[in-house]
Amino acid sequence: MKERRRIRYLRALKGWPALLIFSIVLGGCQAQEPPLSQGAAAFKQEVQECLVRLSGGLAGPVAKGDRAAINEAITKIEPDAVKLCRMCPFRIAVLDRQGETLTIYPFKQDAMGNYSNYEVVTRTLKTRKISQQRLYLQDGAKIYAVCVPLLKGEELLGILVLSLDSQEAQKRWGITQKEFLALDLNK
Repeated sequence: MKERRRIRYLRALKGWPALLIFSIVLGGCQAQEPPLSQGAAAFKQEVQECLVRLSGGLAGPVAKGDRAAINEAITKIEPDAVKLCRMCPFRIAVLDRQGETLTIYPFKQDAMGNYSNYEVVTRTLKTRKISQQRLYLQDGAKIYAVCVPLLKGEELLGILVLSLDSQEAQKRWGITQKEFLALDLNK
C-alpha cells in the first residue's frame, strides 16, 4: 500500500519540473511594446513637446470659452510650438468639452463645426487621455489627428487637436500609418 502511494506521488512529481519551466518561460515572454523607429521616436518627442507648450497656455482661455484669448494665446505660443512642423501643413484646433470648435489655427472658416461624432474626439472626451487617428479629407487625402484633453485637475476644459498631412509626416519623419496609430503619446 505504501509502495503504491509512493509510486503515485513520484509520478505526480514528474510533471512539475516541466510545468515550472513552462510557467517561467511564459511569465518572461509577456508582450512588449515594439521599439520605435528613429523617425517615430523623433515624431513622438516633437509632438509631446509641442503639446506641452500649447496646452499650458490654452487652459485658462479655454476654461472661459474666450475665443479671442485662445487665438491670442496660440499666436504667442505657435512660433515656438510649430517648430515641430515648419515645412508641413500643420493645424491646431481647439474644441470645447462638447466637441464644438472654438478656433482653428491657421484660421479656416469652413473647418469650424462640431466634431463630437469623430471617434478620436469621443475617445478623448471619454478617457481623458491623448488619442490619435487617421482621418480622410473630402478630397481623399489622409491626415493624422492627435487629440489632447485640456484638463484643470480632473475637470475637462476642452480638447486640443493637432493635425498634419500623412504624406508630409512620412517625408519628414518616415513614420508610417501603422507606426502613427501604434504610438502611445500618453507616456
